[in-house]
Amino acid sequence: MRIGLALPQLGLAATPRVIKRFAMDAEAAGFDSLWVHERLFNPQHQPRPDAPGQDLAPMELLSFAAAVTSKIRLGTSVITLGYHRPIMLAKQAATLDVLSEGRAILGIGLGLSKEEYRQSDVDFHTRGKRSAEFIHALRACWKTDPVEFRGDFFEIPPSATSPKPVQRNAAGEPAIPIIGGFSSKPGQRRTAELCDGWQTAGKDLETAMADYAEANRASQEDFGRGRLPCYWRVWAIPPFSKRTAPKQLGDRIVAYWMGSIEEMAEQVRAARDAGVDEVIMDSNRFLDDGTEDEWDRQVDGFSSLVRVAHGE
Repeated sequence: MRIGLALPQLGLAATPRVIKRFAMDAEAAGFDSLWVHERLFNPQHQPRPDAPGQDLAPMELLSFAAAVTSKIRLGTSVITLGYHRPIMLAKQAATLDVLSEGRAILGIGLGLSKEEYRQSDVDFHTRGKRSAEFIHALRACWKTDPVEFRGDFFEIPPSATSPKPVQRNAAGEPAIPIIGGFSSKPGQRRTAELCDGWQTAGKDLETAMADYAEANRASQEDFGRGRLPCYWRVWAIPPFSKRTAPKQLGDRIVAYWMGSIEEMAEQVRAARDAGVDEVIMDSNRFLDDGTEDEWDRQVDGFSSLVRVAHGE
């Protein structure tokens, strides 16, 4: 099983120096990947209790990390499709793939903020249907020129688009792995049919694997696409952090990893044994009001989990 870390992205302690050291340390420690999320803004009439003082843009942050690393993969968890157009996101993702020499992973999702959709001039209520077409248009942009796409939401006239990704799919075409972070039942089928992996965030292992089982079944039985790789993103509270897990919301069981490194190692083993392909540990919401020193200590503190994940 692979294991990745979310880059420092939230809070004023996520400085260039901290991000550079974090990325370089993670690569040196053997972590497999670095990840970012996307939020546009925090409306003051709908304040989030955990809203950070700073939230860095995802693709720019990954490009910064690409410049100071050479092997570790770089992924989004997730880019919200409603804030983008296919031809623009295709160019951004392909540029990251070129600059990183083929290390990009594009995790995509729908988001939950109606206000952010309104700011993007996109209908919140058609986001599901729009996302399926978005994936087709995105892949079209990466193919050999001239590219063309016509659909209900997007239209790309015969065009030359660049750059093309460094990576190639099974057919030998330029492509970047697309990981579906869709949580609804239709979203699971969308992932099974159109994406290269399935991702969930904030769910306990039992719930996550139950959802994954259905998406994986659909991928193989309904769409004949083979096994769907499984990515599980969890909120990890570093052992040295004074923060505690927030109260659970309703009947949703949120996967907060906390306690000693030995206790987290047991969580990693459980994920590996359950069939998870990659665990993504995100500490941003517990260090967004922390210090640069706390970010500096995180990679070393979690490094022993690499051997556990890799089964060494």
